[in-house]
Amino acid sequence: MAEQDIIEETETNVVFVTISETASISVKNVIKEQNRTDLFLRLFVQSAYGALSFGMALDSRKSDDDQICLVDDIEVRIDRISFPYLEGANVDYVQSDEKSGFQITSPNAHLLAQGAAAGCGSCSGGAGCC
Repeated sequence: MAEQDIIEETETNVVFVTISETASISVKNVIKEQNRTDLFLRLFVQSAYGALSFGMALDSRKSDDDQICLVDDIEVRIDRISFPYLEGANVDYVQSDEKSGFQITSPNAHLLAQGAAAGCGSCSGGAGCC
């Protein structure tokens, strides 16, 4: 899919996530370091240790049923199963003495059976974890 196609495709879709300025800069830097033009940010719900949590990764594999939006020049995709949990989510990058990394919060976290952890998910698409 060409860059022009992405823009045309997302114009009909509502922006369904927000990305903080700090997170946006961090994601763009990781994409730039990968030196690949086919990467986008994938948000998803994953199962770990019997609970569901939010995850994110740079990916290059697209699915026809992905929800797509463009946020601050970052293509964001969420699969159809994860979308109800992540619609309205915010991606942030937090840095403190105790921890640093990406944090995903969602107003729909209550839909997860045992709450939602946040963080960087498993790496996919051969791009590495963001």
